[in-house]
Parts: sequence; structure tokens; C-alpha cells
Amino acid sequence: MTINTIAHINLAKGFRGGERQTVILIKALKEAHPELRQVLICHKKSALPEHLKDVKDLAIVKTGSALGGHFSREVKADIYQAHEAKAAHWAAMHKKLFRAPFVIARRVPQPVRNTFFNRFVYGSADAVVSVSGFIREAVIRSFGRDMNFSGRLFMVHDALSHQEADPARTAEIRKQYEGHPVFGHAGAYVDRHKGQRILIAAAREFLKTHPEARFILLGAGSDEEALRNETRDVPEIEWLGFKDNVADYLEAMDFFLFPSRNEGLGSVLLDVMDHGVPVIASDADGIPEVVSHEKTGLLFPKENSAALLSAMERLYGDGELRKSLVTGAREQLKSFTPEVMAARYYELYESLLRK
Repeated sequence: MTINTIAHINLAKGFRGGERQTVILIKALKEAHPELRQVLICHKKSALPEHLKDVKDLAIVKTGSALGGHFSREVKADIYQAHEAKAAHWAAMHKKLFRAPFVIARRVPQPVRNTFFNRFVYGSADAVVSVSGFIREAVIRSFGRDMNFSGRLFMVHDALSHQEADPARTAEIRKQYEGHPVFGHAGAYVDRHKGQRILIAAAREFLKTHPEARFILLGAGSDEEALRNETRDVPEIEWLGFKDNVADYLEAMDFFLFPSRNEGLGSVLLDVMDHGVPVIASDADGIPEVVSHEKTGLLFPKENSAALLSAMERLYGDGELRKSLVTGAREQLKSFTPEVMAARYYELYESLLRK
């Protein structure tokens, strides 16, 4: 069966990893199938339209909630892709109204609450796609015997973004830190998720023997003020806030630290590796599916700042290991490209419509 239209649903107000992956998939599908009509159903305050303004013929339908937009002619499609939780609610309601097939993309490692409504949503889905094996198992555990997922569970990894850096801007950043090894981090300023306090503890110890080091952290979030206050006595730790041009900063980093306490996959690591920066990451949840210890990066036990410190000392003092990890990471990235992700999703769409 020919696929004429795919509708993507993402009702998030902010712009984080799931929204970036929504953008990557829409653009990759457009590149691979220029004749394919795509629709984006998003929140009226969403940042997604701005990130997709260069996608030709993309129809955009804005709504304030999962209750809106169902009767718009623009949203009619052969298949629907829900990119986050509220989008899954929208898609399940739409199927109830119009018998429209839909796919749920699950990107977070937390269990799905086993409520009546969530059983309705996940039970209605034609396919549930997890971005990592860890998340796949979490979905199964969430519902136990309440849900039959036979033939409906799939795994498609997130993709790197291929975001290009501005050489002039990167040169400015490098000049600012000239003579200083730069340890970087990028992620929401939410410690219970991203573990910035683990990084802070390790950085404080590292600076005692390596005062030349600098730590730059990109992001925004609810813990920003508290984290800034906790490190006012350490000027070597800088909170640079949210940056659209993350690639400019990645190119200026010598090391990347990722101490997450929980993480579905850690798609930002793919972009870090794409820019040739060696990675030290926690072994939380789906991260080991991206970072293979001593092959594509170094892993340390999550929530263990002493282990992070030890990994930092090791990588800082071993140039050959850094080169080896960067080489291994580039080879692994061949399985995480937008083209691979789009091809797997398109194949899934076709198989569902054939059924």
C-alpha cells in the first residue's frame, strides 16, 4: 500500500531531545520521500514550527490540548506518529473517532503508569516503538499481564542531528578558553534526571590537582538557580544556559561528561561523538546502547562521583585512549544516522498499513 500522508503529533511546549528527534525524522523522511505529504500537529506555543520552517509543504496544525484539532481536514493521514505522552493521548482519541492507525514513540525510561486510560492508549496503538532496549523492557514491565504487546513492540534508535558548527563562533569560544582543557556537558538543568551535582562533586576534586581545567554546562531547567548558587565559589564551573548553536560549543570541548541518573538513550551523545569529542557517561538505563565501555567512550557506575573522577583522570592523562574512543564512536555512528532512522520508521509504517 502506498503511503501518501504521515501525521506527526508532538504537543510539548518546550524543545528538548524528543522534539529534536521529531525534527530530524520529518526532515529525513522528506529527503528520502520528497513526494510524501507530512503534517505536524503541535501545541500552539510549540517551538517546532520554527525549527521546521525550511521543510517544504509541511502542513502545521496547532492546538491547545489533546482535545483539539481532530476534525481539521489538515490532519487527515494514512498513519499517525505520536512523539511524546500527550501526543499518544491525542492519537488514541483520534483512532477512537476515525479508526486511524498510530505509532507511539517512547523515549523516556520511566515506567508508564498502569492506569485505565494508559491501558486504553497503549492498547489502541498499532505499534509501540522504543528508542532503546531498556525502554522496551520498561514498557513491558509497566503493564505486565494487563497488556498483550504481541507483534506490536519495536525498537528504533534515535539519530544524530548532523548539526554543523560555525567555525568563526567556535574559534571565539576556543580563544576564550585558550590554554585550558574544557570539560563540557549539555542537558536540562534538572539534577534528578541529568545528575549535575555528581559532575560538580567530581569537578571540585579534579580542580584540586588540575586547576587549569574549565567546566562549561549548557542547558536550562528548574534547578538552574540552585546549581548556580552551589558553585559560586568555583568560577571554573560555568553555567552558560540554553544555546541553539550547541555544535559551536561541542567543537570547542576537549571532553564531554554525561552523569545522568536516568536516561532513555542519551541522544545528545550521538551529536557529541559526531563532533569528535571523547565521552565519559554514566551506565544509566539506555546509555550503554550508545556508549560501549573503552570502545566508544568510558562508562562509570551511575551516581558515583568518585568513579566519574577516576574516569576523568584516566582520560585526561591518556591521549591514545582519547583517539581510540573517537575512532570507535565514529564507526558506531553509522547505525545512528537520520537516514537509518527514517528508513526503519517508513518500513514500519508500510508493514502496519499492509496489515
